[in-house]
Amino acid sequence: MYAPQKLKAQSKAQVEDGIGGFNESWRDYKSFDGYIDLLQGSDLTNAQNAFIEESTHVLIIPQYQAGITDDMRILDESNRWYEITYADDPVNIQHHNELYLKFGGVLDG
Repeated sequence: MYAPQKLKAQSKAQVEDGIGGFNESWRDYKSFDGYIDLLQGSDLTNAQNAFIEESTHVLIIPQYQAGITDDMRILDESNRWYEITYADDPVNIQHHNELYLKFGGVLDG
């Protein structure tokens, strides 16, 4: 079996801008190992299409991670980030996570 990647889930946080306002910034929420794979058109079932039609990738996290939502993003080892379009706990048994992702870009540095 292939080794998983080191990944991070990030959430938005409000940071003071120094002049009485706030800016939104991404903060690390949780680190974990997982597998990101490119989705093909035939990989999706019809029932799922309504939720994840814009997804480009799927992330499988073998060790269940609580609290990850579709308001977050994923950052991989190569500084590529992905918007979470749908966060799934299959059969609601907290065995593993399946996250549907949309590629967002590459962070500088």
